[in-house]
Amino acid sequence: MHIRESAGFYDLCVNVSGNDTQNLHSILLKLHEYGFKTIAINTNVDESVFGTDKKKKKKSDESEISQGIILETVNIENLRREFDGKLKIFNRITFFCSDPTKAHALNHCSSLKKYDLYSFAPKTQNALQFACTQLNADIITLRPHTVTFKFNKKLYEQAIERGIHFEIQYVDLLNVESRKQTIHYSHLFHTYGKISNMYVILSSGTSDVKTIRNPYDLINLACLLGLNEVKAKASILYQCRRLLLRAERRRRGKAAFIIEDQIKRTNITQDSNFSKKLKL
Repeated sequence: MHIRESAGFYDLCVNVSGNDTQNLHSILLKLHEYGFKTIAINTNVDESVFGTDKKKKKKSDESEISQGIILETVNIENLRREFDGKLKIFNRITFFCSDPTKAHALNHCSSLKKYDLYSFAPKTQNALQFACTQLNADIITLRPHTVTFKFNKKLYEQAIERGIHFEIQYVDLLNVESRKQTIHYSHLFHTYGKISNMYVILSSGTSDVKTIRNPYDLINLACLLGLNEVKAKASILYQCRRLLLRAERRRRGKAAFIIEDQIKRTNITQDSNFSKKLKL
């Protein structure tokens, strides 16, 4: 899907409960009402789809197993037509994985290309290490888990050097049980991003219209997570656009050009007006 300049905010992770398209329709209407213009509808896939047969070790076997295991939960094209002129809609897959070999197998799945965004959610330290250093994904999302990852500056820099973005989902902040870990990871992103570059996006991760928040509340929330006002704004604007361009390059296997200086100049000219609006 061709990416064009879009005025408005981004939410690149909207989940669907089963095939509840009516609930999804309500979420999209609320996002549009709040001023979001670009969203991604997410499909969660667990590594269990590969089965547990350890006898199949050949790459050809992995490729055969991976075919046909990923199915879209909603008709994206119908939604694109329905919200044409209101929302630009992308589709996304998030792969929850503990075994790097299964992540490697998924990369050989031809149906992966039908997703505009590919997010990887590691479940083990080894999977996180693999994602940061070798995996050709667009997003790494550190979801709250029983394991607290040892995430350091070196891993962060290895990931962003390849254009990978990290994601904070604010539904994890609304949940008391997951809040502490989410804040911990957010502050690590802020610390490492101050030293090098900030490659962090803020998404909802929601499947419930009641949890949707307006973008100015999110920017204030991101400031509490350690992001300053400019970086908080970027997490639902410019970083998301850069991420989508990176994802298009991955899918098409060719360059997607970003005029960084022009983006920076646009950011600078808009920041003063944005700050005034935020403080109203």
